[in-house]
Amino acid sequence: MMTASYSYDAAEKGFLSHLATRLRQARLRGRVPGFDWSNRFAHWALRIPLGGLLLYYGLQKVPDAFVAPGSYGVPAVLFVLAALAELLGPVALFIGGVIETWRPKNGMVRLAGDILTRGGAFAGVAAVAGVILFFYWGTLTIADLQVMALGLSLFLLLRGNFYGRAAKSTA
Repeated sequence: MMTASYSYDAAEKGFLSHLATRLRQARLRGRVPGFDWSNRFAHWALRIPLGGLLLYYGLQKVPDAFVAPGSYGVPAVLFVLAALAELLGPVALFIGGVIETWRPKNGMVRLAGDILTRGGAFAGVAAVAGVILFFYWGTLTIADLQVMALGLSLFLLLRGNFYGRAAKSTA
C-alpha cells in the first residue's frame, strides 16, 4: 500500500514563506513587490503624452512661422522660439528617456540624459507658459490641456531622470 506524499504542502509552505518574506522586505522599503520593472518604464507615461502634445502644436506652427508669425498677436521672435521649443523639446525628452530606460553605467551619459530631459522639459514649460500667458490669461477660458502640459513639464524639469528612485543617503 502506498502512502500519500506531503511534499506539495512542504513546497506550499516554502512558497508562502518566501512570499511573506518578500512582502515584509517590500514593506520596509516602501515598495509593492512585483512592480520593480515599472521603475524602468514608468517615465514614458509622462514623456509620450507631453512630447506628442508639444510636437503636435509645434508642427502646426511651422507653416505660419515663415509666412505670418505676427498674425497670432505675438511678437514674431517669440512665435518662432515657441515653434522651435515645441519641435526640439520632444526630441530631447525622447533621447533623455531612452537613456533613462537604458541606464548606462557611464555617469557622463546618464548626466547627458538628465540634461536632455530637463532641457526638453524647460522647452515645454516655456512654450506652454507662453501660450497660457498670451492666449488664456485673463479670459474665462479654461486651458486644461495646457495646464496639464505645464504640470508634466514642470515635473520633468524639477526631477529630471531621477524620479522613482530613492536618493542615496550620505549619512
